[in-house]
Amino acid sequence: MPDVNTDSFVKGLFEHDTTIRYVAVVDDDYKILVSKQREGVRSFTSDEMERNFFSIFPRIVVDTVEKLAPFLGPMNGMTVHYEKALLVFYHYQSLTVVISFQPEVGTPFYSRITAAFKSLAEKYLT
Repeated sequence: MPDVNTDSFVKGLFEHDTTIRYVAVVDDDYKILVSKQREGVRSFTSDEMERNFFSIFPRIVVDTVEKLAPFLGPMNGMTVHYEKALLVFYHYQSLTVVISFQPEVGTPFYSRITAAFKSLAEKYLT
């Protein structure tokens, strides 16, 4: 694995964007290299839940999504939207990085299509 400085990486992310709540960096062996909540921001989950989720889920999801790379090109990132947070997954070299944002972070295309989806789903899929 390349020489990584996860503490400086996380500090840089927190300094760059105040809407970032949490950062996790996981290697390809499912080892959590860093799991850091922004100071003063309350976590929505327990430490155990974070360890269990972030040690397994990011690599499984990224590995699965990357199967489309031969057809669509390299994955730049992926998002998972929850009511209370937005998670963004990145794969960089042998690392998966998960960044949790405040839910109000701007995602105009997602908000626009989600409103239409919910309306149409209620009308046609229930």
